[in-house]
Amino acid sequence: WVGCFVKLNYSRTIRVGFAFLSISAFWQMYDNVVPLILKNTFEIGDTLAGSIMAMDNVLALFMLPIFGAISDRLTSKYGRRVPFIVVGSILTILFMLVVPATVEKRSLWLFFVSLGFTLLSISIYRSPAVALMPDVTPAPLRSKANAIINLMGALGAVFTLVLTPLLITKAGHQSYYPLFIAVALLILVSVLVVIFTVPENKL
Repeated sequence: WVGCFVKLNYSRTIRVGFAFLSISAFWQMYDNVVPLILKNTFEIGDTLAGSIMAMDNVLALFMLPIFGAISDRLTSKYGRRVPFIVVGSILTILFMLVVPATVEKRSLWLFFVSLGFTLLSISIYRSPAVALMPDVTPAPLRSKANAIINLMGALGAVFTLVLTPLLITKAGHQSYYPLFIAVALLILVSVLVVIFTVPENKL
């Protein structure tokens, strides 16, 4: 019945959704581009490439609950979730920008190391980013808010889907820097929106 008297703050929910938007943009790039790198640059077959692509799911199985639980217990002047979003996003940007450099050097082991650290870094803020919305939204309004969060995620995925064919071809050796930089900038802008417009502790 509380929902009858409390209206969803759409503007705030959209701002919170920028964290999920950045995550969706990254995963869309990961799913689209990493298979191309494995096939075109490192000449890895489809079966092995599929196994490599499954690494993120295995990592998520362990890391997401850990960082979600840690953020549940965190007490800071910046909130419980925002510190993880900030640290995780910065590390994600730094490591993901190393990935195209390893591709240009054709160093498979450096590629795996940089990609592994990138996946670990995004795991740091993935669960806290998802948990931020219910933290700052009254329970009766969370279904509506969740729809907005999912819409923001879809926009992040569309951003990458539109840019990928413009910046990446599906054959031949090429530079992946433009797409990685574009997604890194989107992550940076998205996290800045959350930091400066979502006062977690106050909410």
